[in-house]
Amino acid sequence: MDDVFETLSASMSERHGPLSDRLRLALSALIETGAFGPGESLPSERELAARLDLSRSTVRQCLKDLAQLGLVQTRQGVGTVVVGHIPKALSKLSGFSEDMRMRGLVPSSRVLELTIGPVPHDTAFRTGLPLETETISLRRLRLAGGEALSYEWVVVPVACVGRDYDGTTSLYERMDARGARPQRMLQSLEAVEANEEIAGLLGIKPGAAVLRIAQVGYGANGAVVEDAVSWYRGDRYKYVGEIKG
Repeated sequence: MDDVFETLSASMSERHGPLSDRLRLALSALIETGAFGPGESLPSERELAARLDLSRSTVRQCLKDLAQLGLVQTRQGVGTVVVGHIPKALSKLSGFSEDMRMRGLVPSSRVLELTIGPVPHDTAFRTGLPLETETISLRRLRLAGGEALSYEWVVVPVACVGRDYDGTTSLYERMDARGARPQRMLQSLEAVEANEEIAGLLGIKPGAAVLRIAQVGYGANGAVVEDAVSWYRGDRYKYVGEIKG
């Protein structure tokens, strides 16, 4: 741990500006280079202040800033823990719940709105679903370990999930049970700034970077089974893909 503090001290001395900003940049650099990996605890506020000859208020402000950036999280009984980015594979068609469980996190959903009715006109225009198709329109927050990571709006035919689906559990697991899971996906990704509504829902600052992901899913018979738009926190998610020549 001594070498970590030596690196922090040297990094801070090379920077200019308020001490809390210099400490934040130095700690961020250590996190990005893997000196502190996801799930590892940072030195305590008391230890950072003592070893770096800083006030507790300066260190406290730095840790608060790191938390707002999504790099760390304060956990009771554990301290300040590095969160890191959650990788999402482009080469595998998997759902949010599956991705979170693979990383040892507990997924959950907070339903904001759920309606059953004819397919919305914009979805019908975009997907070619017949206007008489009965669909479930769902708006919800997707959480992992109690932390909101994405906000999504999704439309699926009722036949793919059943009228009793309440949106609190995995959509794809419900579709699996009915043999309706997407087998092919048309997807687009775009980096955008979070508006006030999305920022408030995700607990980030307005204007922060989010990944807007629009997708249309097709079943085994080629019929559309999903039309969705999601906004993922840019500070917590990264997409990873393999390209073969």
